[in-house]
Amino acid sequence: MQVPGAWVGGMAYNSREDVVYGTCEYRGFFAISCDSNRVVSQFPLYGALSVCYDSLDNKAFCTYHDWQWHDSLLVVDGQTHSRVRAISIPGATVAVWDPVSDRVYVSCQNSSQVAVVDCATDSLLTYIPVGDCPIKMYVNAPGRKLYVLNYDDRSVSVVDLTANQVVKTIVIGGCDVNAGYYCPRVDKFYCAGGGEVVAIDGRSDSVVARIPVAEYSAVDAVSGSGKRDVVVASYYVGIGPPGNDGLYVIDAAMDTTTAVVRAGRSTYAVHWSSLSDRFYCTSALTNEVIVLSGDGRQHLVSLPVAHDPYVIAESPVRRQLYIGHLGSSKVYVIRDATTPWPEGQYREPDSDTASALRLDPSPFHDHLSITGGISVPAGEVRVFAEDGRLVRSLNAARPAGGVMRLTWDGRDSRGRPVPPGVYVVAGEGGVRAKTVKLR
Repeated sequence: MQVPGAWVGGMAYNSREDVVYGTCEYRGFFAISCDSNRVVSQFPLYGALSVCYDSLDNKAFCTYHDWQWHDSLLVVDGQTHSRVRAISIPGATVAVWDPVSDRVYVSCQNSSQVAVVDCATDSLLTYIPVGDCPIKMYVNAPGRKLYVLNYDDRSVSVVDLTANQVVKTIVIGGCDVNAGYYCPRVDKFYCAGGGEVVAIDGRSDSVVARIPVAEYSAVDAVSGSGKRDVVVASYYVGIGPPGNDGLYVIDAAMDTTTAVVRAGRSTYAVHWSSLSDRFYCTSALTNEVIVLSGDGRQHLVSLPVAHDPYVIAESPVRRQLYIGHLGSSKVYVIRDATTPWPEGQYREPDSDTASALRLDPSPFHDHLSITGGISVPAGEVRVFAEDGRLVRSLNAARPAGGVMRLTWDGRDSRGRPVPPGVYVVAGEGGVRAKTVKLR
């Protein structure tokens, strides 16, 4: 589909409205309805960079710098997809949302700080001094930490989100630090360094492993699976033949490389889908999306897309992936399916089975009642976070001729309370429903 312009550098999914937001750096902000796959809202916003979504307050937050180079954070209404207000934040670069505190954290690369914004009041609370030129950030919600990648001094600042202060600075070394991933299954943060992936323990904030990748390489993206102890890191070798580039598959439990997939070049985004258990990896130099199996070891297919694919957003409701490009003003839509579906045909959701899964109360605080009608097959019921991560699996039984009933206590597979936010409950046969967990 056509969007306002090229250089789509940021995308985020609005789970309440089933809408994908995107930013074009020189053209502005846009919203795509996942139902119709059409742009339903757009407005000019020069220098639009990153965007994140707050499902508690139904707002989007977008960093940008205008014609006068005034750096700001724009608040966007999640229902009308229109401007609400701008918050002046010098050097605003990347915004991430923390669902536990209901705050947005904004990296300020020019001042080596992270801004803290209260989402309920859209007010700037404070600044946190970090390393030199902070850019990308990653939230460890269970551990109440924020990992800040400091591009120029090649370090990671570990921020305590309760105290809003740096508790440790870890020097990574090597090349520029430009990608990371927090793996909740093993409680480790994986950070890209020069020719290696560095594993940082989530409790002690210490380096527990340095996993080598190709010599003279730069790691552009890191992601992982919510079902398996698998982390996938893309790497690009600046010298030598193209075949040296590819994807490293890491066993997160052992911190060892289990496979190397020679596919793709300059992979800036690696995205794992919880619904299909597949990895989707953009390849900017070959203009395709590489699809890997859930264990990362099999290259299933390469899908041609437009010039310089860069960023991925997912609609779990529609089972669709949205690919934004740096060199094209088109967003490609990829069907996330475990079985093929004829191209060019739109598959309408089955309204009967979709409504057969009932959640009560919704929103909820501590306990959620899940009821399945006669059309819902008995079996495993899974709860997913908004980002597609598997939170909990529940075994559902049904009395003969009766209704399936079970209760989720709002805790993850380790017995820890999950943070406030939007969750998707999925049953057998593809039925699913959404709910919001309150504080």
